[in-house]
Amino acid sequence: MDGTLKQIKSYAGATGRDLHIDAPLSNITIGYRPRNLIAPDLYPLVQTPNQSGTYYVWTSNEFLRVPNTVRAPGSPAKRVQFAVSSSTYFARNYALAQELPYEDISNADAALSIRESAANRIVDGLSLAWEDRLAVTLTTTTNMGSSTSLANRWNDHVNGAPVEDYFAGKESIRTRTGYDPNVWLFSGFAWARFARHPDVIKYIRGAGDNVGGGSVTQQQVANAFELSKVLIGKGIKNTGDEGAPAVYTDIWSTAAILLYVAPTPGLMEPSHGYTFWWQPEGFPGRSATERRRDDDKKVEVVETHQFQAEQVTASEFGYLIVNT
Repeated sequence: MDGTLKQIKSYAGATGRDLHIDAPLSNITIGYRPRNLIAPDLYPLVQTPNQSGTYYVWTSNEFLRVPNTVRAPGSPAKRVQFAVSSSTYFARNYALAQELPYEDISNADAALSIRESAANRIVDGLSLAWEDRLAVTLTTTTNMGSSTSLANRWNDHVNGAPVEDYFAGKESIRTRTGYDPNVWLFSGFAWARFARHPDVIKYIRGAGDNVGGGSVTQQQVANAFELSKVLIGKGIKNTGDEGAPAVYTDIWSTAAILLYVAPTPGLMEPSHGYTFWWQPEGFPGRSATERRRDDDKKVEVVETHQFQAEQVTASEFGYLIVNT
């Protein structure tokens, strides 16, 4: 066996078989982040000690109740319970593999290079699936505190009102939670319309500076609207059947989504949602990449495993705008 491979035991709830972990490839996949995918910025990663467990679900009716803090002489301070409900998560095993023919490995300039490329493509696939799952979560109205489908779309430079739409969403979150949103996510479709709208350009640059069109930047929008981050979901997916002509669509569709995302993630920190991840025994980090030989097919298999669960933890911290 190759000296870089480390065998670990399989056990119930994990991969179901022994893995032969390739340490260099695992380090590559742990450190690699695909471009244009933003899931970790929306649902921060929180490591959990077990594959399944409980997490807090935050509702503002409890943590916004004003307690009686007056203490009479000789009496103890009033004790309060900031009640939160709980739910359960289960970190599912997400995995992809790629086959490398022995001939390709033999003819490659460097064996590690071709394996590294395969490992990165696998992470691309795992990350694209993560992004797609999260897009489904965040564009489902029942997962948001409130939502709106615009009657006047942002390509309508007469009736469309993206600045007012922002403040309506901001106020919706604030009046439910006492927090202002700190992240605004745009689909690529929504951003193309928002950034060129004359009302946005005027709001950011001042009256008279929107003549002749133009656009604004993410940082300008973040500064003007007092946001920590402005994110553009540029991910594209092929919804065509395998072997059929490609059908390309925006993962984030027409959405623009306001969120409060915890600056310091943790189980006791309110945030619209988290990605809980589990590190099985023997895994070098959030993912593990193995390679093994398949002499029947004359290929080497590069395979990466991750265990995670994306969960809504405070739906009231979200506002969904569609039909932009």
